[in-house]
Amino acid sequence: MTLNPIGFFPSGQPILPVRQADRSPKRVFVLGVYASAVHARWIHPDGRTRIAALAVASEPEIFWTGQGAEQIIAGITPPGDNGRFETAGAHLNGPSGRAFDECILSPLGLSRADAWLCDLVPHSCMNPSQEAALRREHLPIPDWPRVPAVLADDNRRLEILAELEASRATVLITLGEIGRAHV
Repeated sequence: MTLNPIGFFPSGQPILPVRQADRSPKRVFVLGVYASAVHARWIHPDGRTRIAALAVASEPEIFWTGQGAEQIIAGITPPGDNGRFETAGAHLNGPSGRAFDECILSPLGLSRADAWLCDLVPHSCMNPSQEAALRREHLPIPDWPRVPAVLADDNRRLEILAELEASRATVLITLGEIGRAHV
């Protein structure tokens, strides 16, 4: 199944929705805010760091833990063959997925096999610091959605409800910053 891209990262890679792959019934339903991305360091042809951490691809799975970042980044070339991408560092690829596993699931005696994962916004969003880095380097701003003021419109709410029902979960865990997650 080929998905229509929601937009494009500065790397030219499509922004795709990241959704729960294992659709079997789960014990818990976890609702996050929005999907993250694979981050790379953009090295200029002269060897200087152009952008220290730039989202270059959709994360391969929801609440990704950073596994395989090097391989993903190795397959992406900056636009116009303008330098190279390197891995941005473990603290920038998969930190929320690792924290989720270690700080949420593990203390509850749960594993990912027990959880249906969902985000209010199922794709990466450009944050202000990413946009500022692109502008600082005089790079074009791609068709990359920004974090919306309202994270879930009526259609998305219905999609989430359908996922919640399909999950058959009896426990709902919500994640995110209080006051920022406007549904």
